[in-house]
Amino acid sequence: MREERDFETVYREYASFVCRYLIRLGCPAQDAEDITQDTFVKALLHIDAYRGECKLSVWLCQIAKNTWLTHQKKRKRELPHLLHEEAACDDHTCEWMELVESLREPYRTVFSEKVFGDRSYAEIARTYQKSESWARVTFYRARTCIQQMLSDRRT
Repeated sequence: MREERDFETVYREYASFVCRYLIRLGCPAQDAEDITQDTFVKALLHIDAYRGECKLSVWLCQIAKNTWLTHQKKRKRELPHLLHEEAACDDHTCEWMELVESLREPYRTVFSEKVFGDRSYAEIARTYQKSESWARVTFYRARTCIQQMLSDRRT
């Protein structure tokens, strides 16, 4: 019972920190909340693995980052199913997804949220706590990068 209370204290102290960390990595806010929850469940299940060699916040953020990366990989595997009725990923779609995944943050997430998530610029801007103009410019730059990469591959 004491461990539960201690863990509740840890959750109250670090949950918002972990969530903000995920958002700074480029994780959409709505996903960051879910991943934060998953992070603390994993931390509780694997608390024996924490040896105190680093700050608890660092350990929790590492779990959060790995959880988010796993979430992204899963979403990437599911994306061909969402883009096409057929289950297989054709060469063109795979090339497109490789280009999107090769973008650096925040371009990758902004582009994905706009194109695949059908989110408005205003929604994207709120996620990053930036202006709508920032979201538009970031999307434009991401699209330009993809166009350049496609052009480079064709030459």
